[in-house]
Amino acid sequence: MVAGEYPDALLVDVGTTTADLIPIAGGRVAALGRTDPERLASGELVYTGALRTPVEAIVRHVPFGDGAAGVSAEGFALVGDVHLWRGALAAADYTVPAPDGRAATREFAGERLARVLCADRELLDDQALDRIAEHVARAQVAQLVEAGRAVCARHPAIRTAVVAGVGDFIGAAAAAELGLAVEHLARRVGDAGARGAPAAAVALLLLAHAAAARA
Repeated sequence: MVAGEYPDALLVDVGTTTADLIPIAGGRVAALGRTDPERLASGELVYTGALRTPVEAIVRHVPFGDGAAGVSAEGFALVGDVHLWRGALAAADYTVPAPDGRAATREFAGERLARVLCADRELLDDQALDRIAEHVARAQVAQLVEAGRAVCARHPAIRTAVVAGVGDFIGAAAAAELGLAVEHLARRVGDAGARGAPAAAVALLLLAHAAAARA
């Protein structure tokens, strides 16, 4: 579907768990990988998403005081807590169970982030959590930039990124760092359609095929 409008583009679909970076070249899907191991090796699949990814899968250290501190590896917080704290993700979009079983609120997200340093909110104020969340968010974007650079190097004509998924804001940030023009799939198919982009694409392609058959 995207290739029909953008003959040379990078589709960046960031879901709850993973990110797909699918190159389109000359109006055709040009992905190398056909299995998940192949896609991971090619940079076309990155195991980071907008919700489920544990913080310790993204960073090993976070800012603390005048320096940095190592993070716990106990699954105390998800990247969804990072984005909820930062305001990039709405509470209604936090659709996975929180590590501590509590609600998807900014207050509880902050408490979970504090636990990344084996701390609590008495030890870390809002400013400290802001620094931690921004550091993790930037590191996650850097993961996509690294993969996107490898994919785009194989297709130098790519100048545009089409972003989709609940984490489209992550894809947009990465695309901007790659120097690509950013197009949001939601502008064509709506927010719900962009978050379920594969299903929406199948439906739209089927409608187009049916219309062509009647013509």
